[in-house]
Amino acid sequence: MKSPPLIFSKPPLSLLALATILFLAIAWNVSPTLPGQAPGKFYGLIFHFYGASLLTAMFGPAIALTILFPVAFLGIFVFQGGLIEAAQHYLLVCVLPTFFAYLMIQAIQKYIPKHLFVLILGNGYVAAFMSVILSGTVLLILKMLFTDAGTHIDLEGWILGLIIIAFMEGSLSGMLLAIFLIYRPNWVSTYNESAYMNR
Repeated sequence: MKSPPLIFSKPPLSLLALATILFLAIAWNVSPTLPGQAPGKFYGLIFHFYGASLLTAMFGPAIALTILFPVAFLGIFVFQGGLIEAAQHYLLVCVLPTFFAYLMIQAIQKYIPKHLFVLILGNGYVAAFMSVILSGTVLLILKMLFTDAGTHIDLEGWILGLIIIAFMEGSLSGMLLAIFLIYRPNWVSTYNESAYMNR
């Protein structure tokens, strides 16, 4: 959290930050749906890679949120319009998942033995899966509290859709974290070679 802004001018973040912003801004606007289904509801589920948990596992929460801020406004405000929607998107898709992913990573590092498989599965898959589940649960509770009594919420579709999105997010985050640990371990701040490789 004490990282100065100048950290983004030093490698590898000087190139990684820009590449990540561009990649996620494009990824957030690619929305393939299930074949033959109408978009906008669970049965026309939009598959989406948020990237908040992966960035948290790689760089920590402060840098992750700093990178995700321009992604939300570039990907939502510029391409889709609406400053309020961009701010809501940043809060719900960036801040909440980053917060929950950070808590999960901290718990995994504290209570589970240091092992490379645990690092990939825990910090990659489990943290991403749980960050989406917990963020979606918070959003569902807020919708139930602040929507009109006559408004129907498809609870079954919401929960099932959330599980599928969380599975996709966890799988992609775990896979990408494993690739980075093999080819660019210095990019992953939660990886400590002496703790994981000297056991």
